[in-house]
Amino acid sequence: MISSINSDETKSSETDSSNDEKSRESFLESVEGLAIRQKSSSSDSTGVRSTDLPGISIDNYPEVESTERTVKKIDELKSIISAIESRPSIPAEINLDKTYRINYRNELNPSQLEAVTTINGPVLVIAGAGSGKTRVIVYRVAFMMENGINPDDILLLTFTRKAAREMLGRVQQLLKDNAAQKVFGGTFHAFSNHILRKYANMLNIPVNFTIIDEEDSADTIDLIRSELKIEKKERAFPRKNRIQEIISSARNRNLTIRDVIENEFSGLREFVEQIELINRGYEKYKKICKIFDYDDLMDVLRDSLRDNPGFRRRLQNEYKYIMVDEYQDTNIIQKEIVEYLSEESRNILVVGDDSQSIYSFRGANYENILRFPQKYPECKVIKIEENYRSNQKILDFTNDIILNAKIGYKKHLWSKIVYEAVPQVRKFYDQESEAEFVVDKILEYREKGIDLSQIAVLVRAFWHARYIELELNKRSIPYIAVGGLKFNERKHVKDVISYLRIIQNPYDAVAWHRVLKYLPGVGQVTAGKIIQKILTDKGMDIDTFEKSKFGDSLKNLTAMIDRAKDHNITIPQKIEFIKDYYTPLLQAREYDYQVRLLDINVLVDLSSKYDSLEKFLTEFALDPPSRNFGTRTVPLIDESEDNPLTVSTIH
Repeated sequence: MISSINSDETKSSETDSSNDEKSRESFLESVEGLAIRQKSSSSDSTGVRSTDLPGISIDNYPEVESTERTVKKIDELKSIISAIESRPSIPAEINLDKTYRINYRNELNPSQLEAVTTINGPVLVIAGAGSGKTRVIVYRVAFMMENGINPDDILLLTFTRKAAREMLGRVQQLLKDNAAQKVFGGTFHAFSNHILRKYANMLNIPVNFTIIDEEDSADTIDLIRSELKIEKKERAFPRKNRIQEIISSARNRNLTIRDVIENEFSGLREFVEQIELINRGYEKYKKICKIFDYDDLMDVLRDSLRDNPGFRRRLQNEYKYIMVDEYQDTNIIQKEIVEYLSEESRNILVVGDDSQSIYSFRGANYENILRFPQKYPECKVIKIEENYRSNQKILDFTNDIILNAKIGYKKHLWSKIVYEAVPQVRKFYDQESEAEFVVDKILEYREKGIDLSQIAVLVRAFWHARYIELELNKRSIPYIAVGGLKFNERKHVKDVISYLRIIQNPYDAVAWHRVLKYLPGVGQVTAGKIIQKILTDKGMDIDTFEKSKFGDSLKNLTAMIDRAKDHNITIPQKIEFIKDYYTPLLQAREYDYQVRLLDINVLVDLSSKYDSLEKFLTEFALDPPSRNFGTRTVPLIDESEDNPLTVSTIH
């Protein structure tokens, strides 16, 4: 936070602990009122348990002891699902008498056809893995448009912008109609950003707010901690990323910070009050600086829908048909947004698989998909079980896993694909044994004539691959690792984006803190004073700092920003101005500055597709480029002999 504490208070706080509390109070008061409101039963001599059978014995996986609360919740969910499963089956009434551009009966299997042609009322589609759920969404949008539904009335919420773009692109190809692009398709965050900016005046929020990512959020939290004099030297005080995780988890799950710490981080109980204090400062800080983090986009939209009836009615009239992909990965806030939007029309279709929830670490609540019929008792439940990706032996293996699940919708995946490959499950007691086995298998395939480039090692998170990488290096096997530092996470890229954010929003203190650190003689305290002056005076007064040792540098910085602010200058030109200013700063700090400058050239190219700086910054924050700078080749074998294999995260 830009502290209102003067230098005398700061000095005295270093020697008088009682003043720490006063400083905290001063900080909070200065922004008062501004808050936005296993253990296996058998193993071989190597410590490896294996099975080649398409099934699992649950005896080898003892159940975790359940609490009374958990048992009660499981029983409740079982009851909900049992009631749905026991409902009498109603034959689908599919009327395709009129002439359509698409032959839906020929293009879809019976379950898919039922989901596509049921366009009114709530619909829950349980789509097993590889069953063509994307096809269902694509053809359903097309079917709705062919039945006269205005594409402007359709809202398609997905978990990646790419997915929505591809779906609507396929609709356009099917219908040969550009009107499909009028459908709003995108992520929850992109939709929230669109709505909040569109109705900013109605909701009393700044239209030019900037969006900070998780790293910036953590840095901001660390700044707040510093301003509040919560010293890192205190015993085991959590790091900024942990605090950010706790705060975000509480918001995404409608819990208090105390609840999250008690349930998941019990070792941090003694810091509950301090983390709550940091959170209050963080919320007020964002309000002053006109910045939103990812969670704000969800929270503000949900709160506005809940508390503003006029706004809620307007959106309900705007989006009369709603579809949500991967519903099992939604969190509580997202579920509530969908429920408010569909409250009037009740024309909502959600697609998902309760057996595939992967975002619990982000607050995703798989109960949302299980409880959907509880919220919409009249909903139609359609199961899509034909698999187009795997053979029946693999599906039998999967069906065994699903069968042993305590809760979930009954489903039996089946396939017409015939080939003999079956999955293997191997259990290891240490990572070294696992890595040795994987690399042995790779070399075995290589001896059989399979090129390394046709082999991939997939991991959930990249740190899981460390032992495998060590083993690959030890045996001189070339590989490409995919899943490291993303383009938008590179320091120099974030620096350039920070300059652009200041141009867009001069009150973005997070961005100011990042760029001011390059000025000689400017540390965190001095940067705070400069930013305080910017916020107080609603602009930069160079004369105030003219005689300081960083005066000339600050003057050069503001001159560059003023020049780049010119509305007649394109975004690529703005970045070129920034690059000219930033290059000597980068050169003084980084030995590989020339390589890093190439990344800035990529930014120039990316920005050329946009005529709005706000749109470029928003999409860069919400849907950053997929280029992955963690990719690397380890050429320990002559690459003329072997192409590298791939080690990658699943995502």
